[in-house]
Amino acid sequence: MNFKYLAIAVPLVLAACAGTQPIYDVRNHPIPAQARSLPLDRIESAIVDAGKTRNWRFERVRLGELHARQERPSYYAELAITFDNTSYSITRYSSSGMKETDTGEISSHYNMWVKTLEKDIDIQLSNAMFSR
Repeated sequence: MNFKYLAIAVPLVLAACAGTQPIYDVRNHPIPAQARSLPLDRIESAIVDAGKTRNWRFERVRLGELHARQERPSYYAELAITFDNTSYSITRYSSSGMKETDTGEISSHYNMWVKTLEKDIDIQLSNAMFSR
């Protein structure tokens, strides 16, 4: 009988622990060559446009730095995005309810959000020369 409970408990414990990964940061990701001649406010607009398609809310800290926030009913993540004409970086600013650990791990959902935002920013920047 005890084996039966153990067979049920072990997968539940493993499932509760699963889903965390080392925090994914984007460090000095190159701006696409065709967008490097854009003024910083156009680069900023491309970053904001990329995030808004996935419901990120943005706050301008200063030219070259944004905070982006994604919220759900039981958790949120806030990112710091810094950029210039050659590269951009995305780092975790704060979060709650994302299975954060003292060892630098976080929910895999957070990492998926950041990777998707990174991809969307690249697409927007690649197209920025042809818009507006």
